[in-house]
Amino acid sequence: MFKHIRRTVFLVAPVLAVAVLTPVPSVAVTQAEVEEACGEYRDAVDVLDSAVAERNEAQALVARLYADREVMAGRVARLQDQIAERYEELEVLRKAVVDWAVESYMTAETEISGIVLRTSSLDELVTGQEFINAITTERVAAVDRWRLILAETEIMEQQLVEEETELLVLEIRAEQQAGILAAATDEALYASRQLEGECNRLYRQRQAELARARALEAARRAGPAAGVGPDLTPGFICPLDPAATSFINDWGFPRSGGRTHRGNDMFAPRGEPIYAVAAGTVLLTRGGRGGTALWLAADYGVDYYYAHLSGYAPGVATGVRVGKGQVVGYNGNTGNARTTPPHLHFQLHPKGRTSAPVNPYPTLVRACL
Repeated sequence: MFKHIRRTVFLVAPVLAVAVLTPVPSVAVTQAEVEEACGEYRDAVDVLDSAVAERNEAQALVARLYADREVMAGRVARLQDQIAERYEELEVLRKAVVDWAVESYMTAETEISGIVLRTSSLDELVTGQEFINAITTERVAAVDRWRLILAETEIMEQQLVEEETELLVLEIRAEQQAGILAAATDEALYASRQLEGECNRLYRQRQAELARARALEAARRAGPAAGVGPDLTPGFICPLDPAATSFINDWGFPRSGGRTHRGNDMFAPRGEPIYAVAAGTVLLTRGGRGGTALWLAADYGVDYYYAHLSGYAPGVATGVRVGKGQVVGYNGNTGNARTTPPHLHFQLHPKGRTSAPVNPYPTLVRACL
């Protein structure tokens, strides 16, 4: 029986077990899948670049349309002012003609009075040749100005209608163009971001799996007694409180029936909490040499075996997912450890529980010391 000292690790040359790892499994994500996903992402980026270029052109067009609109709005405003001025001048002339008509009537200018009485409107009066022939040269100039104003005003009003219509069309075109291009760019941006995420996800997954495959190959070449590197057990934590446990490198030590020790024994007080070293799914087993035991299938593909527990933590059952650091059981000496002090027998299976175990000592040393 070994004397175990708390927080002390004894380096003992192990008896090498004749355990050969099986060939390295192929990675789940192929390079072709990564290239396909990232190729789709690059295509989406090209589409996005094209959409952005079209959007930029559209924005330039919209800017020109709104500039044209401002010019047109200025012309419309000037026309409205000019028309208003024409109407003011026309009103002065109308008043003058009314005054002439009244004056002619009052002074009994029979010819002009008769013309005035036969017409139904001032516009009709001043546009009639008979009236022009009957008035003085001074008044003819005023009437000519009236006629010119009427003609100019009619043209300007028609031009105003046309330019106001064109202004409205410019506004509608600008809004439609901006809306269509913005929507197209948004869709292309969303698609590219989705595909970028998938490309990155598959790339990271493949790199992680390649790293795992390299770690497995390194473990295979080094042999099971050498354990595995940290790349194969990312985030691994100590299965017991480091202050409450002691262990040595007892991998390969002789056991009854010609067996060798295929794990490490971690001694700690009875009932000491035992933790999940990684997030994963548990499988409970009872009986045999391990007594009350469990398997923890870590999410990253490594399985861990915990044996000789005194019991399971509440809620822990076969098929239940546990988080890293969650209490899964309590230290004990069930199974063939009933004549020994309470301890946790801990095994590490790098390719799942059906594969051969490797020495967990290097992994435990990194996490527990």
